[in-house]
Amino acid sequence: MTRHIIALIACACGLSSCASIFCGAKKNVTFEANIPAAETLTIDGYKYYDVEFPFTVKVPRGFYQTVVVGTQAGYKKATVTITKTFNPVSIINLTNILGWGIDAATGAMMQPEYNLYTLEFRPDAADDPLQPQSEKPMVEIREIELE
Repeated sequence: MTRHIIALIACACGLSSCASIFCGAKKNVTFEANIPAAETLTIDGYKYYDVEFPFTVKVPRGFYQTVVVGTQAGYKKATVTITKTFNPVSIINLTNILGWGIDAATGAMMQPEYNLYTLEFRPDAADDPLQPQSEKPMVEIREIELE
């Protein structure tokens, strides 16, 4: 009986890398925007075309930030940086160093900070009513009488 318990504990410790098994190497993240669609949405170099918002995509976990850039004609580029935070599911590894190592190697130890991000598209200067148009500077001409 004791052998069975020891074998069960050994298997649990040796075969677990909890965040990798339960969460995987990617996480679903949703993007919203103040416009209904974008021509392209680039996520760490991967381009998605004719994107309609809200748009859900799998974002890689890991230790590095993920940069998202949206483009649309008539608007400036909208950029969001996704920072990563610790994935609490990794704690289930407890003292299993192999499990911690696997979770770190797969990136499952970290996760995107939020599940929802908003892209703020701003109109180009020519189209923005709040942005002053570039005009020639006004010069006031005064006549001066010389005595």
